[in-house]
Amino acid sequence: DWSSDVCSSDLLGIQLQIAMASTSNSTVHHAALDTTHTSFMVDMIENETVKPFIIPILGLLIGFGMMAVPKVATVGKLVLYFGAQSFMNIFMGWVFRTHVTVPKGKITGSDVVLDEDLHGCPVGFALTAMQQLISFFCFLILYVALLATPYKISPKQMSGKKEIGSVIIFGCVFAMNIALNNFSLAYISIAVNLIIRSCLPLSTFLSQQALASFGLYTKKPWKPLEISLMALGVFFACMFTIAKILGSGGGGHKGSDSQFEQVMGVVVCILSLLCGSVNLALAGVLGEMKLSVYDTVAYMSIPAFIFLMPFCLIPKPVPGAWPHVLGVKTASDLTILLKTRIIAPKTFMLFTLSGVFSFAYNIIQFTIVHTMSPSATAFGGNFNKAALVFLTLLLPFLQVHKLPPMPWIAIIWLAVIGNVASFSYYSYLQILAKMEKAKEENKDVEKEQHTAMIDKKTAE
Repeated sequence: DWSSDVCSSDLLGIQLQIAMASTSNSTVHHAALDTTHTSFMVDMIENETVKPFIIPILGLLIGFGMMAVPKVATVGKLVLYFGAQSFMNIFMGWVFRTHVTVPKGKITGSDVVLDEDLHGCPVGFALTAMQQLISFFCFLILYVALLATPYKISPKQMSGKKEIGSVIIFGCVFAMNIALNNFSLAYISIAVNLIIRSCLPLSTFLSQQALASFGLYTKKPWKPLEISLMALGVFFACMFTIAKILGSGGGGHKGSDSQFEQVMGVVVCILSLLCGSVNLALAGVLGEMKLSVYDTVAYMSIPAFIFLMPFCLIPKPVPGAWPHVLGVKTASDLTILLKTRIIAPKTFMLFTLSGVFSFAYNIIQFTIVHTMSPSATAFGGNFNKAALVFLTLLLPFLQVHKLPPMPWIAIIWLAVIGNVASFSYYSYLQILAKMEKAKEENKDVEKEQHTAMIDKKTAE
């Protein structure tokens, strides 16, 4: 049931609100105490950086717990996927847009003086390449660590041009999907990014149809109702994007109201969406080749890294106060990354940490794809994104940025509800179709068994 992600998150939100209310009441009763001795948990919840991560972390914990119980293991996978995907989306959005890379004032080792804090770091391609390289080393460390244990990893030997070609293509498409998504996060808000990427079912369906033309996937029938629901979901996503940008006075990178940057961010996010749908379809193909989750991560990392390197050298417009810091209006990702390593070493450490997170997320995502099919992952991923945006609007204490005023907020609410309802009903139809198909297969099996029994009696 795809609604399990939202139901679990809603419950978590209610529990958090109750916990905060209880803490607030206890604070009133102890007003005589020094205010510096407040609860550590309250300080964490009130911290602007920690707020957005509360729901994803709880999703991860509950998902792992549910997976340990066989009866709810399948739902647990979806909750875990919700937590992992939400965590990565929020973490990368924070790194690229809201994290204070360099505080205001004079930059150490430079004559540049910042009037305001420098937020984020627009290095989408370079950071993605860096993540792929770190993921490969994480795999090597895990491989060596498990070598003398019963859980040792035994990579499958590549056999044939089809497998080698598929892995290389998958690595390149996967890298482009993540890189374009990271690139867009430097120019548009995480909410706009998520709602655009919630349209993944339609692009995945079209990608599967395209792959079917080359004999790489089973062609699916065009059903008017399903196509209409997906198109309606995309319409609401467009409505949300326009309302969010106009209602927030641009909605772009902090310190930048450039309309060109907003349009560029949206276009790049759509391109990332298309790559993501092909990525999911190809992941299913690799699953049919009997490649394990670790095989997929290990074999695609180096091709993805090599594929991304040329894009790291292409100059691009830099948002916010970065032109002032760099002294130029356009710069390559590699230039910005090397500059960041000098002026903000702590941020560079966050980049390294993101590589470890990326490795863990890839393992979770590919596990879901290999065990539940690309379509199931697309549905879950789509619902996760829309649910995260919905919960952020619903729970005020999780909101880091002020919501737009009327009438934009009303349009945003309508768009989110319409988007979730459209894709949820589409998912429901898919589930019914799979149940019907399973019943027909069972009938066929029973019919074959019955025929075999009659033939046996006749022979006797």
